[in-house]
Amino acid sequence: MTSERSVERIQAVKLEMSSGSRLATRVIITGLLLLMSAGSVTIRPVLGNEVVTAAGMAQQTLNTILNRMEKAHQEMKSLRAEMVQQKTNAQIGISDNEYGSLIYKPSAGRNKGRLRINYSRPSNDVIAIVGESVVFYQPRINQVFKSTLAKASKGKVGGYTQLIGLDGSVKSLAGSYNIEQVRDETIGGQATTMLRLTPKSGGQFTSIEIWVSQASWIPAQWKLIEKNGDYTVISLRSIQLNTAIPDSAFVVNLPGGVKVVDKI
Repeated sequence: MTSERSVERIQAVKLEMSSGSRLATRVIITGLLLLMSAGSVTIRPVLGNEVVTAAGMAQQTLNTILNRMEKAHQEMKSLRAEMVQQKTNAQIGISDNEYGSLIYKPSAGRNKGRLRINYSRPSNDVIAIVGESVVFYQPRINQVFKSTLAKASKGKVGGYTQLIGLDGSVKSLAGSYNIEQVRDETIGGQATTMLRLTPKSGGQFTSIEIWVSQASWIPAQWKLIEKNGDYTVISLRSIQLNTAIPDSAFVVNLPGGVKVVDKI
């Protein structure tokens, strides 16, 4: 009986993880855009005989990293990458992997920021964001969800609404999150610097860890840890910067007869 209940519990959790695809998508967008749209942080110079403490040196190093990220973002015209997302239920040790590709164009002048993720397995779902507009297409059930980021979040992401937007900045987040440099680490064969963001008040996540490439100063991996211990790791591979991506690539072509909803 205990074994049967365990199997039922695992199956239920898997179903819950699958049916929570919208939430998983929010998590992806949050992580991906968190520091891609980084704002600059002003570095205060050391004055005269001022004593530089270890904490002060650490802050100077962090500011340098964030400014390098800001410069990289300013120079970025577009980004293409393969994506791997692993969602782990820490309570029972089950992980679900999703694979896909993404394209991204930051906002520039009057042009809105754009993001599209095409999943390839296990689903063929598509999510596209242009400015504040969201389109989430699920071909398996021939349904499309159309809304805005504000309505889609329903407040469940706490203070993370601004993170999901394509035009957020680290500078605007400094009042809500503690940002620290944790360590240098090699992931996927590339040297990275790991940053950790911890909310100063409540939110969906207890922390967000970001691995930034030391070659391009573009984020290459994220880990988003939820209050219940569950976590999602998002990795970008085969990153291509500044290739030509037309705005039409972010338009989701829908088949006839698709069901349009504004709630999931």
